[in-house]
Amino acid sequence: EAIQLAQQATLETRDVKHEPRTLTEQRAAWREQAEDVLGGPVGVAAMVTTALSAGRSASATAAVDAAWVRDTAHRVRDEIAARRSTWQVWHVRGEAHRQVRAANLPAAQVEQVVDLVTDQTLALASVRLTPMGGGIEEPAELRRQDGFSVYETAGSAVYTSEDILAAEQRLVHTAGLGDGHRASGDAVALALLEQAANGVSLNPGQTALVTGMATSGNRLQLAIAPAGTGKTTAMRALTAAWTEDGGTVIGLAPSAAAAAVLREQTGATTDTLAKLTWSLAHDDLPDWARAIDARTLVVIDEAGMADTLSLDTAVQFVTARGGQVRLIGDTQQLAAIGAGGVLRDIAATHGALHLDELMRFTDPVEGTASLALRDGGTEALGFYLDHHRVHVGDLATITQDVFTAWANDRQQGLDAMMLAPTRDLVSQLNLQAQSHRLAGRNPGSGAPLADGNTALVGDTIVTRANDRRLRLGMTDWVKNGDRWTVHN
Repeated sequence: EAIQLAQQATLETRDVKHEPRTLTEQRAAWREQAEDVLGGPVGVAAMVTTALSAGRSASATAAVDAAWVRDTAHRVRDEIAARRSTWQVWHVRGEAHRQVRAANLPAAQVEQVVDLVTDQTLALASVRLTPMGGGIEEPAELRRQDGFSVYETAGSAVYTSEDILAAEQRLVHTAGLGDGHRASGDAVALALLEQAANGVSLNPGQTALVTGMATSGNRLQLAIAPAGTGKTTAMRALTAAWTEDGGTVIGLAPSAAAAAVLREQTGATTDTLAKLTWSLAHDDLPDWARAIDARTLVVIDEAGMADTLSLDTAVQFVTARGGQVRLIGDTQQLAAIGAGGVLRDIAATHGALHLDELMRFTDPVEGTASLALRDGGTEALGFYLDHHRVHVGDLATITQDVFTAWANDRQQGLDAMMLAPTRDLVSQLNLQAQSHRLAGRNPGSGAPLADGNTALVGDTIVTRANDRRLRLGMTDWVKNGDRWTVHN
């Protein structure tokens, strides 16, 4: 029954296939898609030229020997470890194909070499986490050709790397050290009074978080703060308390946009976690990093979205200079792009401070439903269904309903946003929104965008990359996720 329901869901929600078209029409569609991906006709021409050039066929074939296989296996492991904390044979095989592709091998040899690299990566460059057989030794008749038991699902074994395990152990160990500088109770009390004088009263959970983080002396400390629990207010008070005691606060975040928000909220110097790790790797530390000392408190916001290796690099650098680190995140948050998951280990081993009183909702029922949804409670889904928050329909109907709701909200002066699962659908909705705004008026000339649309005067666009060379005043620059309005 589950299989039938899954098949029904797939058939009813998948994109409709395009109408039959001629080869000429198909080639035109392919070119349009290629220009979207490669950045226009120039990018397509460069790709075609490279693919058809004589240099490719004349490139040297790699000498595949034991040393080459071993080195490639470690490259495969490193590439995967930069994106995941654990992996299976399928992840390794996919990356092995990408690495072997660059060796320019004859087609008949590719699969054999991929097998060698995959086996080497799993056997020598990875650490198996899944137990072998549970202590039971099966006879040869009950083993597959790959040597594993027939009672073990093929490809289900989970692996990691020694570097990730070591980084996790260092982070957990550092969280147990309590020999750092402690802010005085008077400084904390004064900061809380200052917040109250400015009309911001902290609830008991926020007060406990600020007090605990400022006075614990822990070299590394974790606070679990779900969205809407007043994390911003608590971080502002923590910054004020630590600064009042004569210390310095630095903020780090996984993204430039989050770092900018943290700077606005706390007034502290902020940057990205990637900037610090890159600077350490290239021996080019910014001034704020050189100034870290025993009275420096580094706050890493959205820590659940930071990868373990970057966190470890940052924490070891800060603590080696005498500073302390405070991780602010949510173990139930969107997983890290890179290899993550260490927050749960820290919380399980040394505990964590918690914010669990939602401040974002005026209706307490809405707040309770939000927390239940975060924890995976089915009652949350029932609440949203009962209050008509979930809408069902085919792709075309839902797309039109989303646009209609967005247009109505905009007409009422609300700041609404449409979300869609694919780039093509996002591009389609953007074009529809632009046509709706123009309402038949002549838009004039515009500038091409990466999704194939054209930016016109009055449009709102979003930048998709960071570029520190494009400055916005003395302290800011163009970031991924920044919103802009086209004026001319």
